[in-house]
Amino acid sequence: MPMNRIQTNSGNLFHALLMRCLADQHQPTDEEIDLVAGKIWHESRGSATGQPWLDVARGSDAHRQMVDAAMMALTPCAREPVPLR
Repeated sequence: MPMNRIQTNSGNLFHALLMRCLADQHQPTDEEIDLVAGKIWHESRGSATGQPWLDVARGSDAHRQMVDAAMMALTPCAREPVPLR
């Protein structure tokens, strides 16, 4: 079953993917990023509005924000470290 067809609220899959990216320094695929973006959408805005992730317009501000959040969650090693003050 392709990842984008799996329920975006599947916590086990999300956590397994997150661990794979962190522990193995796996670079997430576009499909994996979309899966996590969908989970973030579902848990933040989607559950309040009832709008499924697949109905969020590609290229919209909301879509970009969720994809950006997913990329940040799955690729922490690619970011510059932030010094503690």
